[in-house]
Amino acid sequence: MKKAYETSGKIFEQVSQKYAPGLHEQLKSIEPREIVVVQGTYDHIETLLDTLKVPYELITPAEIEKHNGGRVLFVNCAQYESGVPAKALKEFVNDGGRLVTTDWALSVITKTFPGRLHKTKTTSDDVVEVQAHTDLARRLVGLNYAQCHPKWWLENSSHVYSIDNGVTPIITSDEMKEKYGSPNIAVGFSEGKGEAIHFISHLELQRTHLRTNSDTEGLEAFVKKMKVSKTADMDDANVAELEAAFSTLNTLAYLCIRTPVLPQEMKSITSAVNKGGEKSTKLAP
Repeated sequence: MKKAYETSGKIFEQVSQKYAPGLHEQLKSIEPREIVVVQGTYDHIETLLDTLKVPYELITPAEIEKHNGGRVLFVNCAQYESGVPAKALKEFVNDGGRLVTTDWALSVITKTFPGRLHKTKTTSDDVVEVQAHTDLARRLVGLNYAQCHPKWWLENSSHVYSIDNGVTPIITSDEMKEKYGSPNIAVGFSEGKGEAIHFISHLELQRTHLRTNSDTEGLEAFVKKMKVSKTADMDDANVAELEAAFSTLNTLAYLCIRTPVLPQEMKSITSAVNKGGEKSTKLAP
């Protein structure tokens, strides 16, 4: 998947410039201290931010409590059975921060915001096809052509969860619902002035699965679907890998923007991005 991510980063650059200039400008204007990433054991969101050329500050889990969290705080997958700085994280979100967690960092959410998410079981090493049923999901996945089949890799022992108390499903999977009893890939909720978003497994996907003839097609087929140009610095990869890599990069890009990811109506974020990424009030102190 490494080559697929590198190539998808170049494709994303073209797509965002051509079709979402407001998003492109917002990403280019991000300052280093706005985005903070907490080191993890398994997921490595920082490598994807490098691919997107988005600056960030990398901290350790022990530094969370004393750090102001910037504007967006990404917490990579790691064990957090104890030592979750719940008070500091809740204040960060209540004050307007965006908290994004992946997989085993589910316990960060359950300990900071009890009653929102509930771990139910764990997965096997698996790949499931995902669905984007809402405007928000389609915007995050970013694959708008017919017959796309985006997939999500599930790490062995990924934490399956159910939702409660005002939590909104964002990206779901019928296949995951059938296999594991819950369709939730990504969910989110508002808290105070801010928001929290959680993903099962990792944003840095490790593999995908070839299921259709279109999955096996190569780079030329994918750039044609995305309506951009193939360049000499792009490495070949199959469509399934490129779809998975591009969709996670696109999702990560939207998680970095200054406008809310979970607005009351999707139109508010659409208009803000398309008008050149107007800056909202700063999300965190």
